[in-house]
Amino acid sequence: MASIAERAHAAAVFIRHTMTVSPHGRWRGEEHARTAVRLAATLGLGLDHITTEPDWLRRRTTPGEPVLATATCPQTAEKYVFLARFPVYDDEAFELLGPCPECAALVPIATIRHLADLGDRLAQGPLRREECDSETGAPDTFHTDQAHADTCRYGEVL
Repeated sequence: MASIAERAHAAAVFIRHTMTVSPHGRWRGEEHARTAVRLAATLGLGLDHITTEPDWLRRRTTPGEPVLATATCPQTAEKYVFLARFPVYDDEAFELLGPCPECAALVPIATIRHLADLGDRLAQGPLRREECDSETGAPDTFHTDQAHADTCRYGEVL
């Protein structure tokens, strides 16, 4: 296992490299790299198990455009998709995306600040309709997420 100094250096090199080669430009590249580093640290994974891509569905024209980050479990190859809604803020929680029980779209099903939050959500299984209808079952962004189908009763009607 690498020392803390070696891992810190590797993270800094990763961010600088990603900024340079990003097809989305230097600043978006930095947001993607920092999102990957932060998610890897949160989940205790290496950077080689995290991929990022722009979230074309939830786009904004303001700084900090949303980033989708996919973590792949090194033991099982299972993938977990996270949304960094405001990646310019390092203290913002990730949102775990999972299927809506009504329309099956990938929407925020849990707020993830640390590994235990993910463990709690995984222990509960898929999001259920009764959780969506309660005040504490789904994250605040569940009902306003743009990914819901137009006909979904949980999506925001514009």
